Amino acid sequence: MSYDSGLVARIADLLPGAGIRGAREKNVFGGRGFLLGKSTFVIAWEDSLLVKTRRAEYDAALAEPGVTPFAPGGEGAMGTWVVVPAELIADDPELREWLLRGVRGVRG
Repeated sequence: MSYDSGLVARIADLLPGAGIRGAREKNVFGGRGFLLGKSTFVIAWEDSLLVKTRRAEYDAALAEPGVTPFAPGGEGAMGTWVVVPAELIADDPELREWLLRGVRGVRG
């Protein structure tokens, strides 16, 4: 797997304005993950975004067009992680909202 370096740059640029401070980057699942402490909240994965959602928000996230459960290797879905396709994060306001969902996913 690889990741879109332009998406990684957009994420990094949006974090401060979204009030997300102290995030660090790390390679995760063949993508580029963004972490708060030891918890990964989003991963730039190919041209898509993997997002950790709160359990209470998981079904609503999956109800959005094109969003699918993250199931690496075609196995069972991995917890409350979802795959957000490129077209849903093409604009910064939408990407920012998904970043905030990810933060909520790791902060409870």
